[in-house]
Amino acid sequence: MGKGYFVTGIDTNIGKTYVTTQMVSCLQRKGIDAIPYKPIQSGVVNIDNRFIGEDVAFYKEKLTLSEDDHYYNSYTLKTPVSPHLASKLENVFIDEQVILEKYKQLEDKHDVVFVEGAGGVAVPIKENFGTIDLIKLLNLPVILVTTLRLGTINHTVLTTEYLMSHQINILGLLINNVPSTMNDMEKDNLMMLEKLTGQNILGVIPEQSDFFTEENIIEIQQLLTK
Repeated sequence: MGKGYFVTGIDTNIGKTYVTTQMVSCLQRKGIDAIPYKPIQSGVVNIDNRFIGEDVAFYKEKLTLSEDDHYYNSYTLKTPVSPHLASKLENVFIDEQVILEKYKQLEDKHDVVFVEGAGGVAVPIKENFGTIDLIKLLNLPVILVTTLRLGTINHTVLTTEYLMSHQINILGLLINNVPSTMNDMEKDNLMMLEKLTGQNILGVIPEQSDFFTEENIIEIQQLLTK
């Protein structure tokens, strides 16, 4: 049986898909059977006259994945809005037990499964059930993706406080899109994020980077021993 991690972020479009893909790629290059899993996707792309979840399409483009698109995604919604609204507009019922069973199947077959959430941790999936509830149901530690841009301290502190208030295990922070030369604000934000959240900085991901490297990002394999 493998291990799983839930990848979420302080906001939408913060780089969760990019980070998830990079972590999977890093482990695959080490010979570890790692895969991504996007339970709920809002927003699709048209590839060869087929509508595919845009994040799954990105996985398939960048990673070595042998199964079809549906293997890495349970619910694909065309409307690029919050899952609770997209599912309502498209008359799709999201069953969290389907997601749980799918995750268990993936965990049984693979060494590591990175589950990527939709949006941030407070995003509703359906009435009276949100991302925070899905994390609890799957019982996975969280990898929180954040940045050093203006506003990050507020968003990151609030997100970590929200997770901790629900007794969620936070593995640490991954800082995305870090410039090669940080300005004074970015340097201070990096220091304050660790100080105010009390969370480990797992690593930083440089802007315009194609690959994780041991010099500038966490040795992802260490996650397996957490």
